[in-house]
Amino acid sequence: MLYIELELQGEVPMHEQIAQQIIAGIASGTIQPGKTLPSARKLALALRVKSQVVNKAYHTLLTEGFLQERYDGRLGVLVPSLAEMPRVTEGYMNRLQKQLQSLAAEGRARGMTEAEFSRACIKIYRSDLTRMGDALE
Repeated sequence: MLYIELELQGEVPMHEQIAQQIIAGIASGTIQPGKTLPSARKLALALRVKSQVVNKAYHTLLTEGFLQERYDGRLGVLVPSLAEMPRVTEGYMNRLQKQLQSLAAEGRARGMTEAEFSRACIKIYRSDLTRMGDALE
């Protein structure tokens, strides 16, 4: 089963947390290309959330290219091959820039130096991106 940790009282909506953790699992190699993810219903039961929450996360990941629908006669979504993974786009770069600008402004207001901000970004980029403890079974 896919391990996902949700912050129920957090600021990030649950469907976004699910999507982010699946992307992190793909990036870290915890979730391998070609692996079929649990059905939205099954994952929702495991996470104790409504299936609409997981469906929304899966829809986002399908739209962005991080998941594909199966076309082998079985229902479900799977992780595409590395060659089929989405690439960096202008839209992604714009979104990244906006998020970093906001965080940089807050860091400056808190007295953070440019070097400290850069080190924090590099540390995060180089870290194990996943909080997922188990691979898909």
